[in-house]
Amino acid sequence: MKTRSQTRLEALKWMSLPAEIRLMILAIIASQKYPGWASLASVCREWQHVLEKVNFYKLKLRVSCLDDFEKIISPQKREIIHHICLNVELPRYESTCCSKRRSPSVRIGSIVSDGICKLFSILSTWRPANNLALEINVYSPSDCEHWFKNLYLSSDDVEHDEDAMPDAERTRIPFHDPQHGWMHGQQVKAPPKSALLRLFRPILLVFHETLPRVEAVTCLIIRRQFRRCISPLGFGLLLSSFNRLEHISYEPWAPYEAVYTEIRDRALSYTMRNNLLDTLNRLTVFEDSYKFYDPFPKRPAHVHWFNLVDPSEGLGASFASKSLDLHHLAISFMVNAEELFRHCRSTWSWSHLQSLALTSQLLQDDWEKREQIEALLCRASVLVQKMPKIHTFVLWNGGKAHACAFIYRIDRDSASVTWRGTWHLELSPRVVKSWKLAASKLPFHELQLKQEFIQGVIKTHGDAIHHLELPCQVIDPASLWQIRRE
Repeated sequence: MKTRSQTRLEALKWMSLPAEIRLMILAIIASQKYPGWASLASVCREWQHVLEKVNFYKLKLRVSCLDDFEKIISPQKREIIHHICLNVELPRYESTCCSKRRSPSVRIGSIVSDGICKLFSILSTWRPANNLALEINVYSPSDCEHWFKNLYLSSDDVEHDEDAMPDAERTRIPFHDPQHGWMHGQQVKAPPKSALLRLFRPILLVFHETLPRVEAVTCLIIRRQFRRCISPLGFGLLLSSFNRLEHISYEPWAPYEAVYTEIRDRALSYTMRNNLLDTLNRLTVFEDSYKFYDPFPKRPAHVHWFNLVDPSEGLGASFASKSLDLHHLAISFMVNAEELFRHCRSTWSWSHLQSLALTSQLLQDDWEKREQIEALLCRASVLVQKMPKIHTFVLWNGGKAHACAFIYRIDRDSASVTWRGTWHLELSPRVVKSWKLAASKLPFHELQLKQEFIQGVIKTHGDAIHHLELPCQVIDPASLWQIRRE
């Protein structure tokens, strides 16, 4: 055991180091995050000042933590918090959930609504300070214990884009549960419809009183790991509670049952038109779908549509209208680029837009679609000419065994058009001319044309995004990490 004099001597040695060196050492300790590192903040004020900034930068809370959270977070602590993740944990499944007997219903909407309301009540007392991101996630521990053993329920495994569980180690875990379709690590049987609906059914939020206004939050994050999507009406209620929202990262799942897609789109369109604030300048939407992962795809049933959505009120129209106010917009898979372009009026001008990334199902290696692709690229060039601040424009598509992107970039001293993909697209003279016209107003008149071929293995749309190396963010990095491993 060290004597008091020895401890004092070591402290003197530490203080003899230049302040810059001491700060560098503390920064390394904070970045490595060895077990117990956070407790070192209690050593002295110097250590507290450095380590608390890292320790409190991102807080992960459960509903059961909220009472203590309200008590221990002082106004001074609030200023060093930049990210709050609310994890609402649902009860485990009943033992009868996989049998033919009907399981007792769980009031998921009430559980989630109560948790959100409690957190919003706390945050409503916070004054606006720095940028603050609020992330919401809902899951049951049983979600990955039955039919969906390969799912990630939270982003705890994702820190600084590193694997907490490397692929080699993950593949050694022997998922063997014949009752739920898993044999020696392989899924051999499709989940029943009841299991899929339990995982993907939307959550209806019910608030007994109006949610309090929240001024501190500037970014709202709902990642794809939140598979039980909040209904569009509930999403609108959340949005209407924020006063200073600048950024939304929204990654909902496509409705599992196709008949509900147009109903969802109409409700979501209403939410986008009526609940997005003028303060919003960045919107990232990524729609994931179970069809990307289903190892047992079935032939889709024919659906009789009843013209539920007026084209002028659809998602394409809502996104097109909102794009006029944004600085950055990325929409993947929810709406095709051509649908959004169809609603852009000839009199419009995008005076704020700096980056735009969209997907289109037309972008496939199919000769019959080449004329449509050419028309799409020419239409895009016309719109880009009305975006004086644009520096990045991307049209892309990706899935199993295919990936491609058309990328228009303006750098400090050059402009370029790049076709990057697993298949070749020869840009026609008409397309090249239209994009040269888009670049003609720039100080430099030459437009560089590039062709880049992707040789990597594309197993999922996540692999497509990774290999395309898109110049703007179309999905949260933690979500991309999960997709490539599920």
